[in-house]
Amino acid sequence: MKHQIYERYPLGNKRFKWRQKDFVLSNFAAIGRVVDGDPKEVLDNNIRYLKETGFNMTELGWACHEGAWAAVEACEKYGLDLIFQDMTIMGGMQNHCIENKVSFDVPKKLVETLKPMKHTIGYYVWDEPHSEEQMAEARRQMDMLEELDPEALLFTVGLPNYNNAGPEKKGYNWENGEYVPYIDRFIKTMDPPVLSFDYYPVGNYFNCWSGHRYNYDEQMDTTYMWLDLAAYRKKGLENGLPLWFYYQGCQLYKSEDPEMFIFPMVRVCMYGGALYGAKGLQHYEACFRDDLAVCNPKGEKGRFFEDQKKIHAEFHALGNTLMALESTLVYHSEDLLPGDKFMAEWCDKLSDSTLFSTLPSRTSVGEFKDAYGNKYIMVLNRDYLKPLKTSIPMNGSYRLYEVSKADGKQSVYAEATTALELDLAPGDAILLRVQNSADEAFTCEYKLAE
Repeated sequence: MKHQIYERYPLGNKRFKWRQKDFVLSNFAAIGRVVDGDPKEVLDNNIRYLKETGFNMTELGWACHEGAWAAVEACEKYGLDLIFQDMTIMGGMQNHCIENKVSFDVPKKLVETLKPMKHTIGYYVWDEPHSEEQMAEARRQMDMLEELDPEALLFTVGLPNYNNAGPEKKGYNWENGEYVPYIDRFIKTMDPPVLSFDYYPVGNYFNCWSGHRYNYDEQMDTTYMWLDLAAYRKKGLENGLPLWFYYQGCQLYKSEDPEMFIFPMVRVCMYGGALYGAKGLQHYEACFRDDLAVCNPKGEKGRFFEDQKKIHAEFHALGNTLMALESTLVYHSEDLLPGDKFMAEWCDKLSDSTLFSTLPSRTSVGEFKDAYGNKYIMVLNRDYLKPLKTSIPMNGSYRLYEVSKADGKQSVYAEATTALELDLAPGDAILLRVQNSADEAFTCEYKLAE
């Protein structure tokens, strides 16, 4: 069979020199605010575990001062890329540290200190800026860092719709009509290198509005995570910004039973982000939630260590192809947010697709294209308790190629088929290339252009 090799190109905001070359698997914080033991020893273990589980980047969100600098050394030791933050020096989180109007000398000294560190590739400038003052200060610090270190990744992240930001802490959300204007303002003011946001659907933490209430019986059917993904996806495509997504990697809320949070939930969130075209998946929080994730505040392995390692191996295999694709459609079975007015306005419909006219329960599909006219689909089983074994009728006769989760290579999945046969584990997904069955068969791969 003919084999085609296509070039793909790095991604990123054109105003920056920094470019994203590979699919990112990152983590919000390599060390917590509270550490049970010697910070350097805990950090050394954490970075080693992150590297072993397949993360290719970590961040220093909210890191303590001593831990931040220990992380720099550990990342050099283990070869893990790092986005640096130490808010005792500069940067901030929402309104925290807004009073630190740092002078040019502060980032100048920081950049000079970190310059020899080849794995410190960027700076975590600000976490979830939302007010005019926060965005202005974050942008000012970003501009100083860009002047001093033009090759660096200057990172910031936007809010989810469940928040108590804004005037009188009423939040920027879907119900009051302020959420999409917030995203537009964030992009216009910050003009970030990538468009990142967070959403942690499982658990009942915020009381600001009903959109974040979680119902275990309804699983992911009623969470507005899908709406937020739709909005950020659309805005990212409009502005030429790669989409990154902070997903929930463990049980976050002490009021919830940790045993209720199972790893297929993480799978739904990660593949859900990829379904919407995300080029970076950011774990919250791998390193300091007791024993609930990859490692704990003692620097020991957590309960999801092996599960995280497995799914990261899948994304390392799929990532090269995902980096070459642009999201064109995302649609869902009718049991996701049924009758929701925002869903109808912001999300694609099944009728927009030429491939399918029906989908089984708790099934989602993302459609993609590459720069060479090839079409792909990702099909997700949103049910994190039950497998999806089904046959979905297709509107035509197609040859399907599966992109392997083992090595990223393509192989024929179905020949001249009028139905898509699926057998997906709970929370699992499959990436397929779709070709008219009358066309000449070929496999393909992507190579990063020099």
